[in-house]
Amino acid sequence: MPRRRLVLLSSLLAVALLLLWRREEVGFLWQVHVQAPSAPPRLPRLPTALREIASGFDQVTDLQAAPAPLPAHWLVVVEKQGTAWWLDRKTARRKVLIRAEVLTASEQGLLGLAFDPEFATNRLAWTNSVVRIGEGDFTAIDAWRLPESPTPGGLPDPPAVHFQRALSIAQPYVNHNAGQLAFGPDGMLYVGLGDGGSGGDPHDHGQNPASLLGKMLRIDVRPVARGGRYAVPADNPFVGKPGHAPEVWALGLRNPWRYSFDSLGRLIVADVGQDRREEISLACKGCNLGWRRKEGRACFEPAQGCELAGLREPFWQGRHPDHISVTGGYVYEGRAIPALAGKYVFGDFAVRHLWAVDVPPDHDPGREAAVYWLGGHDGLVTTFGRDRDGELLVGDFLGRIWQLVAAP
Repeated sequence: MPRRRLVLLSSLLAVALLLLWRREEVGFLWQVHVQAPSAPPRLPRLPTALREIASGFDQVTDLQAAPAPLPAHWLVVVEKQGTAWWLDRKTARRKVLIRAEVLTASEQGLLGLAFDPEFATNRLAWTNSVVRIGEGDFTAIDAWRLPESPTPGGLPDPPAVHFQRALSIAQPYVNHNAGQLAFGPDGMLYVGLGDGGSGGDPHDHGQNPASLLGKMLRIDVRPVARGGRYAVPADNPFVGKPGHAPEVWALGLRNPWRYSFDSLGRLIVADVGQDRREEISLACKGCNLGWRRKEGRACFEPAQGCELAGLREPFWQGRHPDHISVTGGYVYEGRAIPALAGKYVFGDFAVRHLWAVDVPPDHDPGREAAVYWLGGHDGLVTTFGRDRDGELLVGDFLGRIWQLVAAP
C-alpha cells in the first residue's frame, strides 16, 4: 500500500478515536466529519482561497516559521505523534528537527513549538507535549538545542537534542491539554493550559487560583538557557498573593486552542467550548475569562444566575452546531490580501469553513465584533501559522499545509 494512503488511513483512525472520546462531551461532533462542507454561512464574504504547499504529514498540530538568521522559506511542521519537521518551501525537502517520546491518547501528543527570542545566540526551541513521568501523565515544557550551523546548502542536520525540562504539570485526564507556546513581546513565555479534561471541569480548575490548569501562565525561561530554573516575573498579577499560583497571568480557560500576539501586543485566545458555545477573547494581565462559571457569554455552572461580575466577556462567540471546536489563528498582517488587514483569522476542527473577525481596539463587553466568511475547505483545521512576511498558513490534521491567498 502506498505510504500516503497508509498515512491517510492512520490519520482517519486517529480522528475517529478522538471523536469517540469526545462524543459524550460535544454531542454530535462525531457526525460532522462524515458530511460534506456545509452551506456558506450568511455572513459578509471576504474572498480567499487555500493553496496547498505541502502534504504527506501525519496529524499536524503546529506550524512555525524558522527564526532569523535561518532562511525565511523554512517552516517547522509539528506532528501529534512526536516528530517536528523542517520543511523547505522552495524545494519541498524535509528533515527531522525533533523526535520526542510523547503520549498520544485522545488529545495528548506533541502539541506546540516556539523558537526562543534569543535563538540566534542560544539555538533553543521549546516544545509543549504530554509525557509519562512515573505513573502519571504530565504536560512538559522542554528546551531543545539545535546544531550550531545547518548543513551547507541544506536543512539543519542532525536533529535537535533535548536540553532541559523547564516545567511539568500533572494532567488528570487525556483531553483538554491545550498545547501551544508563545513568546510575548516582553520576551516571556506564555503557556496556555486547559482545565485538565473530562467534561465540565469536574475539579473546577479554571476558577481555582492555586491550580495551574485552566490558566494562561507567564514565565521567564531565560535562566533555563543558562542551565537554571525558570523564574516567575515579579510583575505577574498574583505574585505574593496567598492561595494563588504566581505563574498565573490569566485564569478561567477551558481548552485554549490556540492563541497569538498581534503587532500591538494584544494576546488573543480562542477557547474551545463545552457543548453550546465557542469563544475568542482578548486576554489581559490578571483577568478571568470565566470558565466554568460561564461558557461564552452564558452561564454554565450554575446554568442560571451565575455570578458574572469581574469576568471578561469574549469579543466573539460561536454557537453550536455552526461552530463546534474553534481553532484560533492570527491577526492578518501580511500584504497579499488587503481586505483581511487587521482582522483575526480562525477556523474550526469540525466545521469546514474559515472566518475572520474584527478585533476591538479595546475590550468592549457590550458588543460582539463583526464576522466575515472566508470560504469552505475539505480538511480538519488544527492550527495556523504565520510566515515572516505575515502571510498565514493553515495546518490540516490529515497532513496538508496550505497558504491563505486572495481568491482568483
